[in-house]
Amino acid sequence: MMVAHGWWLVVEVTDAGPVAGLEWTVVRGARDEVFRALGEAHADDIRRCRDRAGGAWSRVARSARRRADRLERVVASSRRLLPVEAQEIGWLAEGAGLPEEDLWVYNLRGDLGHDGTGCSDVSTIGGGHVLLGHNEDGDRELVGLVRLVTLAIDGDPALTAVWYPGMLPANTFVASSAGLVVGVDHVPVPSPCLDGAGRHLVARHAQRQAGGAAAREALCRVPCAGGFAFDVADGPAHRVDLVEIAAGRSATWAVTAGDPGGEDGPAYPILRHTNHLRHLDATADGLRLPPGDRSLAESTARAAALDRVTRRVDTLADVEAALLADGVHNRTEVLWTFVTIAVDLTADVVVLHGPGGRWSGRLSAFTRGEAVTLPTGDAARP
Repeated sequence: MMVAHGWWLVVEVTDAGPVAGLEWTVVRGARDEVFRALGEAHADDIRRCRDRAGGAWSRVARSARRRADRLERVVASSRRLLPVEAQEIGWLAEGAGLPEEDLWVYNLRGDLGHDGTGCSDVSTIGGGHVLLGHNEDGDRELVGLVRLVTLAIDGDPALTAVWYPGMLPANTFVASSAGLVVGVDHVPVPSPCLDGAGRHLVARHAQRQAGGAAAREALCRVPCAGGFAFDVADGPAHRVDLVEIAAGRSATWAVTAGDPGGEDGPAYPILRHTNHLRHLDATADGLRLPPGDRSLAESTARAAALDRVTRRVDTLADVEAALLADGVHNRTEVLWTFVTIAVDLTADVVVLHGPGGRWSGRLSAFTRGEAVTLPTGDAARP
């Protein structure tokens, strides 16, 4: 579909999928028209997410009504700190024909209260290759709504993300034509930084940067109201980073060529993350979870399983196998892995395991919204 104003093309919306059973929407053009078109094209899906009885949106809406002062503070600080990303929410709502506040509530779900659990990441520079893998987990009722979306915005690097309709395309898995791949995990923040920006906006701001250094700097520079952990793989710099941001705090662990591993393990460090803080002080004021927190127990158990299956990670197949392993990959009524994605930035390969099976393609094309399928055997199977 093409939408034109006068004789010049403003926005183009196309279908690149499905791949691995995931539908895939590609939107190209100016920033405002891209977000309006994305909202318009998926207005029905956005409303389905909003209107699910007992779903995450309704739970957060109830919390927002109880904590209207929190919502107003974080919206105001988000607009002040990240005006471009804040405006993108407005354009998305406009395109979907919904009140802007509805989308603010949904996008601030992890900044206003607890956001459950799910998602696992592993990254390394093992075997001389920059590798990253991500499991995108969530409520099983969203199967069929979660999809891929590519934003090719004038002046920005193109990026492809796993997308929940109604959210900024930033809080899951994102691959950018700037040579960056990012896996994002929720971390709970009991007491948010009310003068910080919403975590989805911080993520979106970092991921649309033109290079790894700028993206890493953005994550640590802009205070975040809630909490996220980012596995950031930077192909051009041949490095991976784990960045935790929570309630205005940040911590980073980088792995570059030559960094030593453990005495009994591989010759290179391996970064892993699930849904609890591993580098920031989780006992600090505002970050301490109550004893017996179920999400912490689930995330800790999944992290232990991920640790066990990633003693060595030398190949893309190792990344795939780890994320598909028992105890890491989720198939329960309350937690469902929508898609497993593994990338080798050095070899320019992306692999998806979704509801339609396994698909492998060229990562550089994938970031631009093109499904360039690799012949069988070009990307090793787990």
